[in-house]
Amino acid sequence: MLRPSSPASSVCFFLFCVSALFNSCGVLAYKVGMMSLWDSWGERHAVTVCQIDRCIVLQQKTLSSHGYEACVLGLGYRSPLRTSRPNLCRFISLGVEPKAVTAEFKVSSDCLLPPGVELSAMHFVPGQWCFVSGWSTAKGFQGPVKRWGFKGQNASHGTESKAHRSHGSIGQSKTVNVVWKFKKMAGHVGPDPRVVNCQVLRIQNDRNLIFLKGCVPGGVGSVLKISDARGKTHHQRNRHVPLPYPTFVPVEGKVYPLVLNRVDKKQDPFAYPEIPIYDKDEA
Repeated sequence: MLRPSSPASSVCFFLFCVSALFNSCGVLAYKVGMMSLWDSWGERHAVTVCQIDRCIVLQQKTLSSHGYEACVLGLGYRSPLRTSRPNLCRFISLGVEPKAVTAEFKVSSDCLLPPGVELSAMHFVPGQWCFVSGWSTAKGFQGPVKRWGFKGQNASHGTESKAHRSHGSIGQSKTVNVVWKFKKMAGHVGPDPRVVNCQVLRIQNDRNLIFLKGCVPGGVGSVLKISDARGKTHHQRNRHVPLPYPTFVPVEGKVYPLVLNRVDKKQDPFAYPEIPIYDKDEA
């Protein structure tokens, strides 16, 4: 068993043990677009901006009633005229406006949130790694080069017309005169479910914006499911990040900053070690 050797390491050890046991709820967000952010060293980072628009807990699912534990969340707004009557009555009973999107997150028993709780961008911490799941953009019918990353044939010599990006042979001629199942060929690309690991670079509280490092699946306006990283990513990258448990609860009377940024690197990323052209001892 691991044992902490100092007070600082004991705190990190406690946070690691607690975060490894609970499975907190995620959030639903809209993809707004992409932009660039510069840190204090002047390094540029491509980020994806996601907005949490009125994300509210709608329902609890427990072991006794459903056989598993989860929280059902609602995102955005839908006109009552476009909402079915059962869902409209459900929203009226909860005292919330009709939601455009609903989804559920499996959680542990100690992270079940009561209906009516609103989740904000403070549910995450800058520097934290999280799982972002969504549907990739539909690209229609594509060839094997774009779909599977084939090399393609020669551009000029020895290639017939319109065969530069073709897949070539798809099987044998006599021995087995069939095309095997799951052969990589041209076909429809997207939308497909995708999950990526992203790091939170910035959080803006007044607009409920989350700035994720890198690109995420989906186009502008698509719905994303953002949750805490699990498994190897959680144990290695989120080990020293104090995560809110089970969610962020503001303290009455305390003023929180509007913008929270990730702590920059201690070492200059542009400082390369000097390599001498010649050895001074040999000169």
